[in-house]
Amino acid sequence: MHLAPYLYVAPLLAFIGLFIYWPMVYSLFLSLMDWNLVSPDIAFVGLGNFRKLFTSREFLIVIRNTAIYLAILVPFLVVAPLLIAELLWPIRRSRLQPIYRGVLFAPTAVAAVVSSVVWLWILDPLQGVLTGLVLQLGGPRIDWLTQPVLAFACVTAVSAWKLFGFNLLIYLAALEAIPEPILEAATLDGAQGWQQFRHIRVPLLAPTLFFTCVTTVIFVSDDIFQILQVLTRGGPFGQTQNILYFLYQWAFRYFQVGYGSAIAVVTFAVVMALTWLQFRTLGRRVRHD
Repeated sequence: MHLAPYLYVAPLLAFIGLFIYWPMVYSLFLSLMDWNLVSPDIAFVGLGNFRKLFTSREFLIVIRNTAIYLAILVPFLVVAPLLIAELLWPIRRSRLQPIYRGVLFAPTAVAAVVSSVVWLWILDPLQGVLTGLVLQLGGPRIDWLTQPVLAFACVTAVSAWKLFGFNLLIYLAALEAIPEPILEAATLDGAQGWQQFRHIRVPLLAPTLFFTCVTTVIFVSDDIFQILQVLTRGGPFGQTQNILYFLYQWAFRYFQVGYGSAIAVVTFAVVMALTWLQFRTLGRRVRHD
């Protein structure tokens, strides 16, 4: 009788163990090997893959790119959707708000590959919409995706556009959950506009803000991969690739599975460290009562 609860969750635990924890353990094992994914011969190299990784100039560029992506996108995707949600919240009973929500959430609903192909057409230097607009304004023809700085800016902008709507809907739902009596009491006490937003709504949204901070760090690192694959393939000269795209290249294009697994282990450690840091710095300030 006491085994019944464990039997109910056993299929889920088996699924998680098979498809999440076992790949993690196996990836750690492969990071100590030299294997080309095809040959049956696997050579043990110990920490050789990690030594090669941390002495690679290309890896330092990838780390720099990933840090810049996070430094730009995470604050924008945490703060900007909150401000837009605050502007939309007063018209929550209007027939227009579903239209605004649909328009702003549409990029998130569209598959990343599909939206990236659309942007690839928009940024085409010969017949692209953006190029045509620049030419109409008297500007020069610009090759958006072959110049390192411009390509990096384009990937960042498309990523922000793609991920913006998800956090917006989360904030709108959180604003809807704020009890009306609290807001009414604040209004009676004279809190209006910015004061009510700063001292009432933002503190009550603290758990949501914390959630969006943690998930956005993960989403930015993950979802930007598909955009990179379509728009730049990590170029020009590797100046736009992030750590996940770097992993993909070595593991599945160059078939250096051991080296790719070492990159995966380092990526996992970095994400866990960032998550732990957020829990230590932001999580302790969040009250869920």
